[in-house]
Amino acid sequence: MSGFNSIGDLSRFVQMRQANSLLKSRLTVLSQEAASGLKADVPAATGGDMGRLAQVQTRLALIETYNRNASLAQSEMAGMQTALDAIGSIATARGPEFQSAVTIADDDSLNVKSLQAGQDFHAVVRMLNVDVGGRFILSGSVTTNPPLATATEIMGLAKAQVAGLSDPQAIATALDDWFESDAPGGFAAAAYRGNQDATTSGVSGETTVANHVTALDPAFRAALKGLAMAALANDPDLALSRVDKAQLISEAGMRMSGASNAVTGVQAKVGMSQQIVENAVARNSAERTALSIARGEILAADPYETASALTQTETSLQNLYALTARLSRLSLEDYIR
Repeated sequence: MSGFNSIGDLSRFVQMRQANSLLKSRLTVLSQEAASGLKADVPAATGGDMGRLAQVQTRLALIETYNRNASLAQSEMAGMQTALDAIGSIATARGPEFQSAVTIADDDSLNVKSLQAGQDFHAVVRMLNVDVGGRFILSGSVTTNPPLATATEIMGLAKAQVAGLSDPQAIATALDDWFESDAPGGFAAAAYRGNQDATTSGVSGETTVANHVTALDPAFRAALKGLAMAALANDPDLALSRVDKAQLISEAGMRMSGASNAVTGVQAKVGMSQQIVENAVARNSAERTALSIARGEILAADPYETASALTQTETSLQNLYALTARLSRLSLEDYIR
């Protein structure tokens, strides 16, 4: 009959089961060591001295943190450059276009330029309120809030500054003063929702990159001021004559040309920060490679010893199968499953 004939048979079967479990566990460990080239038993590999390994692993973890910070900084600066490109393109195009308004003899053409300025104003405000991954990048350290009020709200505030004025130069001066003002009631206090604190991020052990650019930058104020000036030229409440309208749009064009140059300066500043981050990432990569090599040297598994132990363990498992084959018709594949 089949089955166990004595307590000795049962004991032998239990021993074989235990041996099988131990050999399979050993086989798994050795296979992992052969594939990775690293010892699975860390305390044994370090001789019980975990200090150096802990230092290496701590530094590797810190580099990963630096690289995550660098990745976020790179994304935000790329988003900022995209917005700057668009704002710069508008300023560059509208500068000479608006300045030529004094040569335009028909009112309809002036009205078209004024309408275009209003559309561009909304576009620039939208670009300044850009967010990257839910973080508003031109709000200073208040990254949870868009930096500016809506374009409609800002235009309403700008219009209030020129109420009752009819002279183009007086209107231009009033808008200059308001957009440049940080005093209560000025543009900074009435239209800006962020602060002027820089956001900082550690991107390596030696490098912290700071973003000082906000929507209050003079370049952006100049662009908004020029566009608001041209847009208000056709406002029915001002009721400007064709000549005065042309003069105000021309004044707006001069502000836009200045804004174009200023935006280029901001782009260069952001570009320098991007280069700093790229350099830090390169240094991090070199250090991570060196540390990974050092970690490998500490935990390295001798390939010859590992291969020999793996072969020996496989042989032992096959021998154990041979001993148990009399009790089961399992194939080796089924047995070690």
